[in-house]
Amino acid sequence: MKRKVRLEQDASELLEDYARFMGISAEDVLNIVLKKMIANDMEFQSWLSQQNVQQRGSHSPLGLSACGVETDAA
Repeated sequence: MKRKVRLEQDASELLEDYARFMGISAEDVLNIVLKKMIANDMEFQSWLSQQNVQQRGSHSPLGLSACGVETDAA
């Protein structure tokens, strides 16, 4: 999936430097860092669990739950 994001210049430079240091792409660095940061955020994990429970509890009139989310990244 492609997503367009804007980074502050210093963050972009650090990203490129770190990617070069690790020998991987900047996209791979972003994926790894984001997943790790989110996995370690217990408050977010708790909130996400609550959202998942609420979604499982709400059904459409046909008995089907929502199965897709569309996002628009700037």
